[in-house]
Amino acid sequence: MQEVRIYNGIVHMFGTTLNVYAYIVDGMLIDSGPHRLQDGIVDFCLHYRPDKIVHTHFHEDHTGNTAYLINKIQVPAYIHPDSLDICRHKGDIPFYRLAFWGNRRGFKAEPLPDVIENEHSRFEVIHTPGHTTDHVVFLDREQGRLFSGDLFLHPKTRVVRRRENIPLLMKSLRKLLQEQFDTVYCAHGGEIKQGYRSLEQKLSHLEELQDQVRSLSQRGQDIKAIVKRIFPQTPTIAYFSLGEFSSYNLVRSLIEDNDTEGI
Repeated sequence: MQEVRIYNGIVHMFGTTLNVYAYIVDGMLIDSGPHRLQDGIVDFCLHYRPDKIVHTHFHEDHTGNTAYLINKIQVPAYIHPDSLDICRHKGDIPFYRLAFWGNRRGFKAEPLPDVIENEHSRFEVIHTPGHTTDHVVFLDREQGRLFSGDLFLHPKTRVVRRRENIPLLMKSLRKLLQEQFDTVYCAHGGEIKQGYRSLEQKLSHLEELQDQVRSLSQRGQDIKAIVKRIFPQTPTIAYFSLGEFSSYNLVRSLIEDNDTEGI
């Protein structure tokens, strides 16, 4: 089995600490990390010399160093077809994310194929929208390992971005749980040995939360009242992001979104 090489960087800001992971397996770099961690990511790539870059989605903490790496180590980049045009241009990023991650230069990418054939491995590219409409994961069926981007993150979700569709994300989780895998490599959680079980726990938590939120909504409580009841403490990031990243977005999505929007 081809060893997974792991890069781990840490970003501190707004009272929040986030880990960032990038992976190289069988010559394939999975996500290029944020611009703020460029030095570490570039050293990682110069040491292990990937022959391609693949992306789970277009967000700047996953594509922030791609333009530089394309030129530095002369490798092609791939992303979901829906994001080819987005990535050709400099990132249009809200201030709090710009401060946290840094910007992303535009780059030219190729559309991800359905299957990636490396020298010693084969990865299926599975569309898993919800976090973003273009989100994908990379599944190595033979070795039972899944590179999950931002699909998992944490078993108990408390805050999400304004444009996330949580019912659609739950549908993506259900689709993946029909597959067989054990280890999950998360973009912000690192290597998770009991990964399948962790995805089950996340889906179960979201289903329970959805039932609770919709029950309160049907009893006449508005979104703000439901948020205050379920999430009485407001995370610091909700203030600094001006509500772009908050529990309000989570509750609103569970009430108003459905699992077909954005496909």
